[in-house]
Amino acid sequence: MNGECDMFHADTLYDNEENFGLPEIEERDLSASLTLRWSRKRKRWECRNAFFWQDAKNKWSCRSQDGRYYYGFRSLRALLKSYVGGLLCEKSLCYSAKNARAKYWFSQNPRRVTCCVTMRCTGFFPPCFPKGGMKL
Repeated sequence: MNGECDMFHADTLYDNEENFGLPEIEERDLSASLTLRWSRKRKRWECRNAFFWQDAKNKWSCRSQDGRYYYGFRSLRALLKSYVGGLLCEKSLCYSAKNARAKYWFSQNPRRVTCCVTMRCTGFFPPCFPKGGMKL
């Protein structure tokens, strides 16, 4: 056989082996939520790692501890949709999603706002990604 092999390992996959071939496109349901609390002292909405405020021109902005800056949104809800949806995609590593459909829910009382996002994404996902939801 002079060192050549006619069969590849992928053709002889056994039951107890994992397939480390090319990833397949799959559809995943992702979800996340973020709760903001009102800071009377600073007069802005805050969460663990970001704060949200309304400027003099009634536009909403956000800055996170990692340096991200969102600005120019007409409403806090629009800003939260962008912020939470972006974090969800980033944490789930679904950058190559071909199709993403999102739904948003909000609940609010005088000092607390919660934004919940669920997304259905079609694309490539890393094998280590958890299939459940996540808290941002």
